[in-house]
Amino acid sequence: MKQLRSNYTMVMVTHNMQQASRISEYTAFFHLGHVIEYNSTDEIFTNPKGKLTEDYIQGSFG
Repeated sequence: MKQLRSNYTMVMVTHNMQQASRISEYTAFFHLGHVIEYNSTDEIFTNPKGKLTEDYIQGSFG
């Protein structure tokens, strides 16, 4: 996948946070059909801006 992204745009939907953090450059967090937060993957996983995003990443719900 990392080789393909130099020539293609890919959208991957997953509930697996380890997979998302490992292969993506940008991450969007959706809840009930709404984009709650969009940022670089590193920023989302290390410094989420929203409480809902933080709770999901930490496994508090979902």
